[in-house]
Amino acid sequence: MKNIKLIFTSMLFLLIAFSCDDDGGTSNIGAIEGATPNINKVATSDQGINIVALQNGGDVNLGLTLQVATGDITSMDVVAFFTKNGVVSKATLQANVTTFPAQLKYTKAELIKAFPAFASFGLNDKLVISADVKTKDGTVLKMIADNGQPLYGADVANSTLWKVVQTYTALCPLNDASLFNGNYKVTADTWEDYAPGDIVPVVYNLANGKYVFRILNTANPYVINSSTSYIIGTINPATNTVTVTSNEPWNYGPGAVYTVTGTGNVSSCTGDINLKIRFSGSAEYTLNLVKAN
Repeated sequence: MKNIKLIFTSMLFLLIAFSCDDDGGTSNIGAIEGATPNINKVATSDQGINIVALQNGGDVNLGLTLQVATGDITSMDVVAFFTKNGVVSKATLQANVTTFPAQLKYTKAELIKAFPAFASFGLNDKLVISADVKTKDGTVLKMIADNGQPLYGADVANSTLWKVVQTYTALCPLNDASLFNGNYKVTADTWEDYAPGDIVPVVYNLANGKYVFRILNTANPYVINSSTSYIIGTINPATNTVTVTSNEPWNYGPGAVYTVTGTGNVSSCTGDINLKIRFSGSAEYTLNLVKAN
């Protein structure tokens, strides 16, 4: 399986080299057409929904910036989608925004007015904020359908230049990384060391750092140094984001030794771990884990 990956990686590099030489031709395939917003969370505002504070009568402070990413946009409606018990509801939080960049702020009262059930935000609930955009010729483009399904493609979803949606999930106070300890079940691994359902050990030890956990390689059937190599995940407790490194290169055999880096996020309520990992600067590969016990 690793040999197949090496061949694919080589082919990918060749494809990239070819595309870069083809100005205005195939290198433009998949370019985003139409118009798109750029929505980003303000770093000093809530990055998730603190359900403990919400239950104790605390307020919510969702701060975002809204800008034009692509297209000749004249106005935008800020829209939100609230998912509770699998049911999606849509509401317009702010209509006809015409000045960009715009600073947006939403409180608990405003969100409850839009979604009365928001007052009882639960562990599995989700709030997604996006925008319906109107272009100069009067065309209205939605990033998300009224039923909550995305209408944009992979090129938009994977863009590092802009974000067309921002998602808020349950956030619980995180005093350390002790929640991230024990056996975890793999739900996705696009690098394909593991199959869905495989069990991976995750270890928390205060001596390694208050907000640090390790994902061990001891269950990895492909890494030669599986007994000594592991992922180091360092959590930013203010945002629940994770920075990923490895303690040593992962050895898959001759010509296949990789340094491991990445980013991701964790759920401070459920203990879920969602990572985007690079192998020696490769494209990002997804590794998602949920607690098995």
